[in-house]
Amino acid sequence: MIRYTLNCAAGHRFESWFPSSASFDAQQARGLVSCPACGSAEVEKAVMAPSVARTDRAPAPAAEEAA
Repeated sequence: MIRYTLNCAAGHRFESWFPSSASFDAQQARGLVSCPACGSAEVEKAVMAPSVARTDRAPAPAAEEAA
């Protein structure tokens, strides 16, 4: 599953979950993705920062106990 932050043509910002990037693209092309505030089908992905795992942190306590 992938969560996208989306913007509509009227400037409303909202989030939605999709099984994959290809699924979002297919639904958007068919006009199935719409703004919950105004109903506009003119929706595009907002710029999002990637989720990056940090390596400078100590392991979680559960991970230490399992080792």
